[in-house]
Amino acid sequence: MKVTLQPNGCALYAGREWQLISQPGQGMRVFVEKSRHSAFNQLKNKARSNYNALYLYSQLMSLNNRHGMLRSLVSRAKMQQMRLQLEGGSINYNVVDGCVFIGEFGFSPSNREESGLYKASRRQEFEPEPTNAISTKHIAINGACSSLAFAAGSMPAFIERGYKPETTQASLDQSGYCLFYNSCGAGIPSDMRQFVDTSSVGGGTQTAKQLAQLIKLEAKKDKEVHWTLHEKGHAVFKQALRIALQDLSSMDKSRLSKHKVFYANPTMNLNLIDRYRKKAGMQLAPQPPLLNNTSLEQTWVTGNFVSESIISYRQLKEQGENGLRNVTAGNIASNALTRLGMLGIGSYAVPAMGVGIAGWTVAWGTLIASNLGSPNQKILENGADFFNHVFNRLSKS
Repeated sequence: MKVTLQPNGCALYAGREWQLISQPGQGMRVFVEKSRHSAFNQLKNKARSNYNALYLYSQLMSLNNRHGMLRSLVSRAKMQQMRLQLEGGSINYNVVDGCVFIGEFGFSPSNREESGLYKASRRQEFEPEPTNAISTKHIAINGACSSLAFAAGSMPAFIERGYKPETTQASLDQSGYCLFYNSCGAGIPSDMRQFVDTSSVGGGTQTAKQLAQLIKLEAKKDKEVHWTLHEKGHAVFKQALRIALQDLSSMDKSRLSKHKVFYANPTMNLNLIDRYRKKAGMQLAPQPPLLNNTSLEQTWVTGNFVSESIISYRQLKEQGENGLRNVTAGNIASNALTRLGMLGIGSYAVPAMGVGIAGWTVAWGTLIASNLGSPNQKILENGADFFNHVFNRLSKS
């Protein structure tokens, strides 16, 4: 079908009139049907205060440069029918003669528990309900959880660990908290989603793009927000910051200085995510990162057996010993030496280095047992926590 461009910013295509919504001279021209232009303007106005509206609006506006020169050239010979899948919705559009014509777009009800922002209030259990803005001091981003309800019930323990003694599970029972639900699931698909956000392949997951809009809106407000990142939630937050930083002004970053970030059971390298935290102007939480020393994923695979000590020293530098709770330079050095011993010269070394076969077998057997039964869902930071988890797993096997 032929496209006829008109001088007033309109176009004729498929027997209908279309209105230009993209900036001239910036990538492909993007049009919406003229009969839907008022609905688009309503979305644009709503995006000033609603993160989901801003997410949809930003994805619509990204269509001008979503496809490269090759797609633009091909579309001049053959119409390209495309669909952009969003968190909880989609955008259908055609690419014709180097122009983008948007058809149906928006969010649609689904039986799937969608990623997004929820307010978790305690009744008998924490019950999450969708919301459009952060209305509490605390917000958590979960990692691999089996359901929204499980995530809502699991996060208060991690929030308390990062912000005690001011914040406890009892105080959260009263105030509630916000949860940005990361519906990453478990297993290999979950690991692949984390890889996309960690490596920034394709600009990250749609969940990260959705969270980025929430961060951008919160940067316009002058208030304290305490973030708790759990497991694979670190990767989503890192990529969301990377996206948001492209649009944040120096004034936005100054307001984000009232935001604090706590790392709990990270499954990506802490130095990588902390680089973006510093660029955004956010502070570190008063408590040091939570790291399970016996978790292969949290320590050795990610390199956090070194990075955690670096982050803790950074906290001392930024906050001083009165700011960082329950930690001194000696504590940090002791933790680092303990992990180094486990890795190279302690019980986990090969028997040829002088460690007896029996001791080596027990050490590695205990380590493997500790990595069964979802240790990332628990707070394991001392010997008692570790052995309780192991004995519990062995009693069920």
